[in-house]
Amino acid sequence: MKKQVAASVVYLDGKILISRRAPGQSLAGMWEFPGGKVEQGETPQECIVRELDEELCVASVAGEILITTTYSYPGGTIELIAILVELKSTQFTLQVHDLYEWVGPYELLSYDLAPADIPIAEEIIRQYG
Repeated sequence: MKKQVAASVVYLDGKILISRRAPGQSLAGMWEFPGGKVEQGETPQECIVRELDEELCVASVAGEILITTTYSYPGGTIELIAILVELKSTQFTLQVHDLYEWVGPYELLSYDLAPADIPIAEEIIRQYG
């Protein structure tokens, strides 16, 4: 059974938001597009709004799905749904991350991205690079 996971693609002033998993989290030290598991009865868009509120303490508006990818981690397979998101604010309070950065599309692959997030970065470069 694949777990659905929503990831946010926030594009603002030519930059993309990424955040680094804090020590003690799974994939600690790796960069990702913030998001999380889609709960039962929730759409990916509802999920990403909830996750950004929980992880970054920020309100957002979810838009179109940019790309969906599948990745198998040792603990199981995930379907990662990248959603274009507009933030209501860029004042973040980090909960499961220790750092965030705004980076240009071409800089994304120079970060140590979580493996499932790499195809999203490649798609962002294709569309926004």
